Amino acid sequence: MSALLSHLPAPAMASALEEALASFDDDMLTVLNTPVTNGEEFLCFEQAAAALGREVSDRLVEAKILEAHVDRSTRRVAAKEARARFRKAGETQRIDNMEPRPASVRLSGGQVLRLKTPYYRPSRKGLVGRPRTKRGPDGTGCYPVLERLGIRDGVTPLTRSKISRQIVQCGSYAEALDQLRSDGLELDVSTLVRVAVATGSAALERRDAEVARALAEPLPEQSLVAGKRVRVSVDGGRSRTRNTHTERRKKKNGRRAFEVPWREPRLITIDVLTDEGKLDPESPPIYEADLGNADQVFALLAGLLRLIGAHKAREIVFVSDGADWIWDRVDRLVVRAGLDPERVCKILDFYHASEHVSDALKACKNLSDKERKAKHKALCRTLLQPDGIDQVIRELSELARGRRGKRVNKEIRYLKKHVAHMQYAAWKASNVPIGSGVVESAIRRVINLRFKAASTFWREDHLAALLYLRCALKAGRWDALIIAHLRDQHWLTQPDSQPHTPASEAA
Repeated sequence: MSALLSHLPAPAMASALEEALASFDDDMLTVLNTPVTNGEEFLCFEQAAAALGREVSDRLVEAKILEAHVDRSTRRVAAKEARARFRKAGETQRIDNMEPRPASVRLSGGQVLRLKTPYYRPSRKGLVGRPRTKRGPDGTGCYPVLERLGIRDGVTPLTRSKISRQIVQCGSYAEALDQLRSDGLELDVSTLVRVAVATGSAALERRDAEVARALAEPLPEQSLVAGKRVRVSVDGGRSRTRNTHTERRKKKNGRRAFEVPWREPRLITIDVLTDEGKLDPESPPIYEADLGNADQVFALLAGLLRLIGAHKAREIVFVSDGADWIWDRVDRLVVRAGLDPERVCKILDFYHASEHVSDALKACKNLSDKERKAKHKALCRTLLQPDGIDQVIRELSELARGRRGKRVNKEIRYLKKHVAHMQYAAWKASNVPIGSGVVESAIRRVINLRFKAASTFWREDHLAALLYLRCALKAGRWDALIIAHLRDQHWLTQPDSQPHTPASEAA
Protein backbone atom coordinates (compact mmCIF):
# COMPACT_ATOMS: atom_id res chain seq x y z
CA MET A 1 0.00 0.00 0.00
CA SER A 2 2.88 2.40 0.74
CA ALA A 3 4.19 2.28 -2.85
CA LEU A 4 0.68 2.98 -4.17
CA LEU A 5 0.10 5.92 -1.84
CA SER A 6 3.33 7.58 -2.97
CA HIS A 7 1.90 8.09 -6.48
CA LEU A 8 -1.50 9.47 -5.41
CA PRO A 9 -2.37 13.20 -5.26
CA ALA A 10 -2.88 14.64 -1.78
CA PRO A 11 -6.70 14.23 -1.43
CA ALA A 12 -6.66 10.66 -2.69
CA MET A 13 -3.70 9.90 -0.43
CA ALA A 14 -5.59 11.18 2.61
CA SER A 15 -8.63 9.12 1.66
CA ALA A 16 -6.57 5.97 1.19
CA LEU A 17 -4.85 6.52 4.50
CA GLU A 18 -8.19 6.97 6.25
CA GLU A 19 -9.35 3.68 4.79
CA ALA A 20 -6.16 2.00 5.99
CA LEU A 21 -6.61 3.34 9.52
CA ALA A 22 -10.28 2.37 9.50
CA SER A 23 -9.25 -1.21 8.74
CA PHE A 24 -7.71 -1.33 12.19
CA ASP A 25 -11.19 -1.34 13.73
CA ASP A 26 -11.53 -5.06 13.11
CA ASP A 27 -8.09 -5.70 14.57
CA MET A 28 -8.91 -3.62 17.63
CA LEU A 29 -12.17 -5.49 18.17
CA THR A 30 -10.32 -8.77 17.85
CA VAL A 31 -7.85 -7.72 20.52
CA LEU A 32 -10.54 -6.34 22.82
CA ASN A 33 -12.58 -9.54 22.51
CA THR A 34 -9.62 -11.71 23.49
CA PRO A 35 -10.59 -13.59 26.67
CA VAL A 36 -8.46 -12.75 29.70
CA THR A 37 -8.83 -15.05 32.69
CA ASN A 38 -5.28 -15.21 34.08
CA GLY A 39 -1.94 -13.46 34.09
CA GLU A 40 -0.57 -15.31 31.06
CA GLU A 41 -3.57 -14.43 28.90
CA PHE A 42 -3.38 -10.84 30.08
CA LEU A 43 0.29 -10.70 29.04
CA CYS A 44 -0.66 -11.91 25.55
CA PHE A 45 -3.40 -9.27 25.43
CA GLU A 46 -0.94 -6.53 26.38
CA GLN A 47 1.53 -7.69 23.73
CA ALA A 48 -1.14 -7.71 21.03
CA ALA A 49 -2.37 -4.27 22.06
CA ALA A 50 1.19 -2.89 22.02
CA ALA A 51 1.83 -4.34 18.55
CA LEU A 52 -1.39 -2.79 17.27
CA GLY A 53 -0.41 0.54 18.78
CA ARG A 54 2.97 0.41 17.03
CA GLU A 55 1.26 -0.32 13.72
CA VAL A 56 -1.10 2.62 14.10
CA SER A 57 1.86 4.84 15.05
CA ASP A 58 3.78 3.78 11.95
CA ARG A 59 0.78 4.57 9.75
CA LEU A 60 0.58 8.07 11.18
CA VAL A 61 4.32 8.58 10.62
CA GLU A 62 3.95 7.24 7.09
CA ALA A 63 1.19 9.77 6.44
CA LYS A 64 3.44 12.66 7.53
CA ILE A 65 6.28 11.48 5.32
CA LEU A 66 3.99 11.21 2.31
CA GLU A 67 2.41 14.57 3.14
CA ALA A 68 5.85 16.20 2.98
CA HIS A 69 6.37 14.73 -0.50
CA VAL A 70 3.24 16.35 -1.93
CA ASP A 71 3.75 19.69 -0.18
CA ARG A 72 5.41 22.05 -2.65
CA SER A 73 6.88 24.41 -0.05
CA THR A 74 8.52 21.48 1.76
CA ARG A 75 10.03 20.15 -1.48
CA ARG A 76 11.25 23.62 -2.43
CA VAL A 77 12.92 24.26 0.94
CA ALA A 78 14.40 20.74 0.95
CA ALA A 79 15.90 21.26 -2.53
CA LYS A 80 17.42 24.59 -1.47
CA GLU A 81 18.98 23.00 1.62
CA ALA A 82 20.35 20.10 -0.43
CA ARG A 83 22.06 22.42 -2.89
CA ALA A 84 23.50 24.44 0.01
CA ARG A 85 24.96 21.26 1.55
CA PHE A 86 26.61 20.31 -1.74
CA ARG A 87 28.13 23.80 -2.10
CA LYS A 88 29.34 23.75 1.50
CA ALA A 89 31.05 20.43 0.78
CA GLY A 90 32.96 22.07 -2.11
CA GLU A 91 30.89 20.84 -5.04
CA THR A 92 31.18 23.15 -8.07
CA GLN A 93 29.11 21.22 -10.62
CA ARG A 94 25.45 21.98 -11.28
CA ILE A 95 23.12 20.11 -8.91
CA ASP A 96 20.63 18.10 -10.96
CA ASN A 97 17.11 17.15 -9.93
CA MET A 98 16.95 13.53 -11.06
CA GLU A 99 13.91 11.34 -11.47
CA PRO A 100 12.41 10.18 -8.14
CA ARG A 101 14.15 7.06 -6.93
CA PRO A 102 12.90 4.20 -4.78
CA ALA A 103 13.95 4.35 -1.14
CA SER A 104 13.18 2.42 2.03
CA VAL A 105 12.59 4.00 5.43
CA ARG A 106 12.46 1.93 8.61
CA LEU A 107 9.87 3.31 11.02
CA SER A 108 10.14 3.16 14.80
CA GLY A 109 7.35 0.59 15.15
CA GLY A 110 9.06 -1.91 12.87
CA GLN A 111 7.33 -1.21 9.54
CA VAL A 112 9.37 -0.43 6.42
CA LEU A 113 8.02 2.33 4.19
CA ARG A 114 8.95 1.97 0.51
CA LEU A 115 8.37 4.97 -1.71
CA LYS A 116 9.77 7.01 -4.56
CA THR A 117 11.37 10.24 -3.45
CA PRO A 118 13.20 13.15 -5.17
CA TYR A 119 16.91 12.54 -5.73
CA TYR A 120 19.55 15.24 -6.27
CA ARG A 121 23.15 14.78 -7.31
CA PRO A 122 25.99 16.80 -8.88
CA SER A 123 25.81 16.92 -12.64
CA ARG A 124 28.18 14.71 -14.62
CA LYS A 125 27.73 16.68 -17.83
CA GLY A 126 31.07 17.20 -19.53
CA LEU A 127 32.85 14.67 -17.34
CA VAL A 128 34.55 11.72 -18.99
CA GLY A 129 34.93 8.24 -17.49
CA ARG A 130 33.88 6.92 -14.15
CA PRO A 131 33.47 9.19 -11.12
CA ARG A 132 36.80 9.94 -9.49
CA THR A 133 35.36 10.03 -5.99
CA LYS A 134 34.44 6.98 -3.97
CA ARG A 135 30.73 6.28 -3.69
CA GLY A 136 29.29 6.60 -0.24
CA PRO A 137 26.77 4.18 1.27
CA ASP A 138 23.90 6.12 -0.36
CA GLY A 139 25.67 7.00 -3.61
CA THR A 140 26.90 10.43 -4.64
CA GLY A 141 23.56 12.20 -4.28
CA CYS A 142 20.94 12.77 -1.60
CA TYR A 143 17.20 12.56 -0.92
CA PRO A 144 16.28 16.17 0.00
CA VAL A 145 12.75 15.63 1.30
CA LEU A 146 13.76 12.72 3.50
CA GLU A 147 16.79 14.59 4.84
CA ARG A 148 14.59 17.60 5.53
CA LEU A 149 12.66 15.33 7.92
CA GLY A 150 15.85 14.04 9.54
CA ILE A 151 15.61 10.69 7.73
CA ARG A 152 19.08 9.43 6.86
CA ASP A 153 20.70 6.03 6.68
CA GLY A 154 17.25 4.63 5.90
CA VAL A 155 15.79 5.31 9.38
CA THR A 156 13.57 7.93 10.98
CA PRO A 157 14.95 10.07 13.85
CA LEU A 158 13.16 8.04 16.53
CA THR A 159 14.35 4.78 14.98
CA ARG A 160 17.89 6.12 14.95
CA SER A 161 17.63 7.08 18.59
CA LYS A 162 16.33 3.65 19.59
CA ILE A 163 19.00 1.77 17.64
CA SER A 164 21.91 3.93 18.78
CA ARG A 165 20.79 3.93 22.39
CA GLN A 166 20.37 0.16 22.62
CA ILE A 167 23.73 -0.65 21.03
CA VAL A 168 25.61 1.34 23.69
CA GLN A 169 23.30 0.54 26.59
CA CYS A 170 23.19 -3.24 26.20
CA GLY A 171 26.07 -5.56 26.94
CA SER A 172 26.32 -6.97 23.40
CA TYR A 173 24.94 -6.66 19.88
CA ALA A 174 22.80 -9.75 20.45
CA GLU A 175 21.26 -8.22 23.55
CA ALA A 176 20.58 -4.96 21.70
CA LEU A 177 18.87 -6.84 18.86
CA ASP A 178 16.73 -8.71 21.36
CA GLN A 179 15.67 -5.48 23.10
CA LEU A 180 14.78 -3.85 19.78
CA ARG A 181 12.89 -6.95 18.70
CA SER A 182 10.75 -6.71 21.81
CA ASP A 183 9.94 -3.15 20.69
CA GLY A 184 8.88 -4.33 17.24
CA LEU A 185 12.13 -3.58 15.39
CA GLU A 186 13.51 -6.58 13.53
CA LEU A 187 17.08 -5.77 12.50
CA ASP A 188 20.31 -7.50 11.60
CA VAL A 189 23.70 -6.75 13.14
CA SER A 190 25.00 -4.89 10.09
CA THR A 191 22.07 -2.43 10.14
CA LEU A 192 22.40 -2.00 13.90
CA VAL A 193 26.11 -1.16 13.69
CA ARG A 194 25.82 0.92 10.53
CA VAL A 195 23.20 3.29 11.97
CA ALA A 196 24.83 3.65 15.40
CA VAL A 197 28.34 4.19 14.04
CA ALA A 198 27.08 6.73 11.51
CA THR A 199 25.33 8.63 14.31
CA GLY A 200 28.37 8.60 16.59
CA SER A 201 30.83 9.46 13.81
CA ALA A 202 28.77 12.45 12.68
CA ALA A 203 28.53 13.68 16.28
CA LEU A 204 32.29 13.30 16.70
CA GLU A 205 32.95 15.35 13.57
CA ARG A 206 30.74 18.15 14.88
CA ARG A 207 32.42 18.03 18.28
CA ASP A 208 35.89 18.24 16.78
CA ALA A 209 34.83 21.13 14.56
CA GLU A 210 33.37 23.03 17.51
CA VAL A 211 36.44 22.39 19.67
CA ALA A 212 38.75 23.60 16.89
CA ARG A 213 36.63 26.73 16.49
CA ALA A 214 36.63 27.38 20.25
CA LEU A 215 40.42 27.08 20.41
CA ALA A 216 40.89 29.47 17.49
CA GLU A 217 38.40 32.17 18.54
CA PRO A 218 38.46 34.54 21.53
CA LEU A 219 36.85 33.44 24.78
CA PRO A 220 33.04 33.55 24.54
CA GLU A 221 30.99 36.26 26.22
CA GLN A 222 28.30 33.79 27.28
CA SER A 223 28.96 31.06 29.82
CA LEU A 224 27.05 27.99 30.94
CA VAL A 225 28.87 27.99 34.29
CA ALA A 226 29.20 31.68 35.16
CA GLY A 227 29.60 32.11 38.91
CA LYS A 228 29.52 28.36 39.56
CA ARG A 229 32.02 25.83 40.91
CA VAL A 230 33.24 23.46 38.22
CA ARG A 231 35.07 20.17 38.77
CA VAL A 232 37.28 18.69 36.05
CA SER A 233 38.85 15.23 36.02
CA VAL A 234 40.76 13.14 33.50
CA ASP A 235 41.66 9.46 33.55
CA GLY A 236 42.33 6.58 31.22
CA GLY A 237 40.62 3.23 30.71
CA ARG A 238 41.45 0.16 28.64
CA SER A 239 39.79 -1.50 25.68
CA ARG A 240 40.98 -3.98 23.10
CA THR A 241 40.93 -3.18 19.40
CA ARG A 242 41.15 -5.42 16.37
CA ASN A 243 43.47 -4.61 13.47
CA THR A 244 42.91 -6.96 10.54
CA HIS A 245 45.76 -7.55 8.06
CA THR A 246 43.74 -6.94 4.91
CA GLU A 247 46.83 -7.34 2.71
CA ARG A 248 47.28 -10.96 3.73
CA ARG A 249 45.52 -13.97 2.31
CA LYS A 250 42.64 -15.56 4.11
CA LYS A 251 43.33 -18.61 6.22
CA LYS A 252 41.59 -21.96 5.86
CA ASN A 253 38.81 -20.74 8.14
CA GLY A 254 38.07 -17.91 5.68
CA ARG A 255 39.48 -15.14 7.87
CA ARG A 256 42.53 -12.95 7.65
CA ALA A 257 45.12 -12.67 10.41
CA PHE A 258 44.55 -9.88 12.91
CA GLU A 259 46.07 -8.29 16.01
CA VAL A 260 44.25 -7.26 19.19
CA PRO A 261 46.30 -4.46 20.81
CA TRP A 262 45.11 -2.68 23.95
CA ARG A 263 44.10 0.96 23.58
CA GLU A 264 43.66 3.52 26.34
CA PRO A 265 40.49 5.54 25.82
CA ARG A 266 40.91 8.67 27.92
CA LEU A 267 37.85 10.03 29.66
CA ILE A 268 37.07 13.64 30.60
CA THR A 269 34.44 14.56 33.17
CA ILE A 270 33.21 18.11 33.79
CA ASP A 271 30.50 18.76 36.36
CA VAL A 272 29.07 21.59 38.44
CA LEU A 273 29.31 21.51 42.24
CA THR A 274 27.07 23.05 44.86
CA ASP A 275 28.45 25.23 47.66
CA GLU A 276 28.53 22.08 49.80
CA GLY A 277 30.81 20.35 47.30
CA LYS A 278 28.12 17.96 46.01
CA LEU A 279 27.12 17.30 42.41
CA ASP A 280 24.58 19.91 41.30
CA PRO A 281 21.44 17.93 40.28
CA GLU A 282 20.28 20.78 38.03
CA SER A 283 23.41 20.65 35.86
CA PRO A 284 24.08 17.34 34.09
CA PRO A 285 27.77 16.46 33.75
CA ILE A 286 29.78 16.38 30.56
CA TYR A 287 31.49 13.10 29.69
CA GLU A 288 33.88 12.97 26.74
CA ALA A 289 36.05 10.05 25.64
CA ASP A 290 38.84 10.13 23.07
CA LEU A 291 41.31 7.64 21.61
CA GLY A 292 43.94 10.28 20.92
CA ASN A 293 47.22 10.77 22.74
CA ALA A 294 47.62 12.87 25.88
CA ASP A 295 48.19 16.13 23.98
CA GLN A 296 45.07 15.59 21.87
CA VAL A 297 42.97 14.83 24.93
CA PHE A 298 44.09 17.99 26.73
CA ALA A 299 43.46 20.03 23.58
CA LEU A 300 39.93 18.58 23.59
CA LEU A 301 39.54 19.47 27.28
CA ALA A 302 40.75 23.02 26.70
CA GLY A 303 38.27 23.43 23.86
CA LEU A 304 35.39 22.10 25.96
CA LEU A 305 36.24 24.47 28.82
CA ARG A 306 36.23 27.38 26.39
CA LEU A 307 32.92 26.23 24.88
CA ILE A 308 31.16 26.24 28.24
CA GLY A 309 32.78 29.53 29.27
CA ALA A 310 34.72 28.07 32.21
CA HIS A 311 36.78 31.27 32.45
CA LYS A 312 33.72 32.88 34.10
CA ALA A 313 33.29 30.14 36.69
CA ARG A 314 33.74 31.10 40.32
CA GLU A 315 36.12 28.18 40.93
CA ILE A 316 37.68 25.40 38.87
CA VAL A 317 38.56 22.23 40.78
CA PHE A 318 40.94 19.97 38.86
CA VAL A 319 41.24 16.66 40.68
CA SER A 320 42.99 13.59 39.33
CA ASP A 321 45.29 10.72 40.17
CA GLY A 322 49.05 11.15 39.96
CA ALA A 323 49.72 10.02 36.37
CA ASP A 324 52.54 12.06 34.85
CA TRP A 325 50.74 12.40 31.48
CA ILE A 326 48.04 14.35 33.32
CA TRP A 327 50.03 16.59 35.67
CA ASP A 328 52.65 17.48 33.07
CA ARG A 329 49.91 19.23 31.07
CA VAL A 330 47.69 20.88 33.68
CA ASP A 331 49.47 24.23 33.72
CA ARG A 332 49.33 24.49 29.94
CA LEU A 333 45.64 23.59 30.10
CA VAL A 334 44.95 26.53 32.43
CA VAL A 335 46.58 28.93 29.94
CA ARG A 336 45.01 27.43 26.84
CA ALA A 337 41.52 27.39 28.33
CA GLY A 338 41.87 31.03 29.40
CA LEU A 339 41.38 30.28 33.09
CA ASP A 340 42.43 32.49 35.97
CA PRO A 341 45.14 30.51 37.87
CA GLU A 342 43.98 32.11 41.14
CA ARG A 343 40.60 30.38 40.77
CA VAL A 344 41.99 26.94 39.90
CA CYS A 345 42.45 24.28 42.62
CA LYS A 346 44.79 21.51 41.45
CA ILE A 347 44.23 18.49 43.68
CA LEU A 348 45.90 15.10 43.80
CA ASP A 349 43.28 12.46 44.59
CA PHE A 350 43.56 11.72 48.31
CA TYR A 351 43.18 7.97 47.87
CA HIS A 352 45.99 7.80 45.32
CA ALA A 353 48.19 9.79 47.69
CA SER A 354 47.41 7.32 50.49
CA GLU A 355 48.40 4.45 48.17
CA HIS A 356 51.89 5.93 47.84
CA VAL A 357 52.12 6.17 51.61
CA SER A 358 51.12 2.50 51.75
CA ASP A 359 53.77 1.56 49.17
CA ALA A 360 56.43 3.28 51.29
CA LEU A 361 55.34 1.33 54.38
CA LYS A 362 55.39 -1.97 52.47
CA ALA A 363 59.15 -1.59 52.16
CA CYS A 364 59.45 -1.72 55.97
CA LYS A 365 59.73 -5.46 56.52
CA ASN A 366 60.24 -5.01 60.27
CA LEU A 367 56.57 -4.00 60.64
CA SER A 368 53.89 -6.64 61.05
CA ASP A 369 50.72 -6.41 58.94
CA LYS A 370 48.81 -5.10 61.93
CA GLU A 371 51.46 -2.47 62.70
CA ARG A 372 51.66 -1.46 59.02
CA LYS A 373 47.89 -0.98 58.77
CA ALA A 374 47.83 1.06 61.97
CA LYS A 375 50.72 3.22 60.77
CA HIS A 376 49.11 3.74 57.39
CA LYS A 377 45.80 4.76 58.97
CA ALA A 378 47.56 7.23 61.26
CA LEU A 379 49.54 8.80 58.39
CA CYS A 380 46.40 9.15 56.24
CA ARG A 381 44.70 10.99 59.09
CA THR A 382 47.75 13.22 59.33
CA LEU A 383 47.43 14.05 55.62
CA LEU A 384 44.04 15.63 56.35
CA GLN A 385 45.50 18.02 58.94
CA PRO A 386 47.05 21.45 58.30
CA ASP A 387 50.64 20.99 57.12
CA GLY A 388 49.95 17.25 57.29
CA ILE A 389 51.90 16.44 54.14
CA ASP A 390 55.08 17.91 55.64
CA GLN A 391 54.68 15.80 58.76
CA VAL A 392 54.04 12.64 56.70
CA ILE A 393 57.19 13.26 54.66
CA ARG A 394 59.22 13.71 57.87
CA GLU A 395 57.92 10.46 59.35
CA LEU A 396 58.58 8.54 56.14
CA SER A 397 62.07 10.03 55.90
CA GLU A 398 62.88 8.54 59.31
CA LEU A 399 62.01 5.11 57.86
CA ALA A 400 64.17 5.55 54.76
CA ARG A 401 67.29 3.76 55.88
CA GLY A 402 69.18 0.65 54.90
CA ARG A 403 68.06 -1.49 51.98
CA ARG A 404 64.51 -0.16 52.11
CA GLY A 405 65.72 3.43 51.77
CA LYS A 406 65.61 3.39 47.97
CA ARG A 407 61.95 2.34 47.80
CA VAL A 408 60.85 4.69 50.56
CA ASN A 409 62.71 7.65 49.04
CA LYS A 410 61.02 6.98 45.72
CA GLU A 411 57.62 7.50 47.32
CA ILE A 412 58.88 10.53 49.27
CA ARG A 413 60.02 12.16 46.03
CA TYR A 414 56.56 11.57 44.59
CA LEU A 415 54.88 13.20 47.60
CA LYS A 416 57.27 16.18 47.52
CA LYS A 417 56.45 16.69 43.84
CA HIS A 418 52.75 17.05 44.71
CA VAL A 419 52.96 19.00 47.98
CA ALA A 420 51.04 21.92 46.44
CA HIS A 421 48.34 19.50 45.28
CA MET A 422 47.82 17.94 48.73
CA GLN A 423 46.53 20.78 50.91
CA TYR A 424 43.58 18.66 51.94
CA ALA A 425 42.73 20.40 55.23
CA ALA A 426 42.19 23.77 53.57
CA TRP A 427 40.12 22.28 50.76
CA LYS A 428 37.92 20.24 53.07
CA ALA A 429 37.25 23.37 55.09
CA SER A 430 36.02 25.02 51.87
CA ASN A 431 33.89 22.00 50.85
CA VAL A 432 36.15 21.23 47.93
CA PRO A 433 36.12 17.51 46.99
CA ILE A 434 39.53 15.82 47.33
CA GLY A 435 38.74 12.55 45.56
CA SER A 436 38.54 11.63 41.87
CA GLY A 437 35.80 9.05 42.36
CA VAL A 438 33.59 10.76 39.79
CA VAL A 439 35.96 9.95 36.92
CA GLU A 440 36.81 6.52 38.32
CA SER A 441 33.11 5.70 38.36
CA ALA A 442 32.67 7.08 34.85
CA ILE A 443 35.54 4.91 33.59
CA ARG A 444 33.75 1.86 34.94
CA ARG A 445 30.28 2.78 33.68
CA VAL A 446 31.25 4.25 30.30
CA ILE A 447 34.19 2.07 29.26
CA ASN A 448 34.62 -1.07 31.34
CA LEU A 449 31.03 -2.29 31.47
CA ARG A 450 30.59 -2.05 27.69
CA PHE A 451 33.95 -1.97 25.92
CA LYS A 452 36.17 -4.15 28.10
CA ALA A 453 34.37 -7.49 28.05
CA ALA A 454 36.39 -10.69 27.75
CA SER A 455 37.18 -11.74 24.16
CA THR A 456 35.62 -8.54 22.81
CA PHE A 457 37.60 -6.58 20.21
CA TRP A 458 36.62 -3.34 18.47
CA ARG A 459 37.44 -1.59 15.25
CA GLU A 460 38.92 1.74 16.25
CA ASP A 461 36.42 3.81 14.25
CA HIS A 462 33.53 1.87 15.77
CA LEU A 463 34.99 2.19 19.27
CA ALA A 464 35.43 5.96 18.97
CA ALA A 465 31.87 6.50 17.68
CA LEU A 466 30.16 4.22 20.19
CA LEU A 467 32.20 5.61 23.09
CA TYR A 468 30.92 9.07 22.24
CA LEU A 469 27.33 7.84 22.23
CA ARG A 470 27.71 6.04 25.56
CA CYS A 471 29.24 9.15 27.12
CA ALA A 472 26.14 11.13 26.15
CA LEU A 473 23.87 8.39 27.49
CA LYS A 474 25.60 8.07 30.86
CA ALA A 475 25.79 11.85 31.27
CA GLY A 476 22.01 12.10 30.82
CA ARG A 477 22.34 14.05 27.57
CA TRP A 478 20.85 11.59 25.09
CA ASP A 479 17.95 13.76 23.93
CA ALA A 480 20.32 16.71 23.51
CA LEU A 481 22.61 14.57 21.34
CA ILE A 482 19.76 13.43 19.05
CA ILE A 483 18.35 16.95 18.65
CA ALA A 484 21.83 18.28 17.87
CA HIS A 485 22.22 15.52 15.27
CA LEU A 486 19.01 16.63 13.55
CA ARG A 487 20.19 20.24 13.60
CA ASP A 488 23.63 19.25 12.31
CA GLN A 489 25.17 20.98 15.32
CA HIS A 490 27.07 20.12 18.46
CA TRP A 491 24.81 20.05 21.51
CA LEU A 492 26.92 22.65 23.38
CA THR A 493 26.10 25.27 20.72
CA GLN A 494 22.39 25.42 21.68
CA PRO A 495 22.18 25.06 25.46
CA ASP A 496 18.87 26.84 25.96
CA SER A 497 16.87 24.29 23.97
CA GLN A 498 18.48 21.09 25.18
CA PRO A 499 16.32 18.64 27.09
CA HIS A 500 18.25 16.24 29.25
CA THR A 501 17.77 13.20 31.40
CA PRO A 502 19.27 13.32 34.92
CA ALA A 503 22.56 11.43 35.00
CA SER A 504 21.28 9.26 37.84
CA GLU A 505 18.48 8.02 35.58
CA ALA A 506 20.80 7.50 32.60
CA ALA A 507 23.18 5.43 34.71
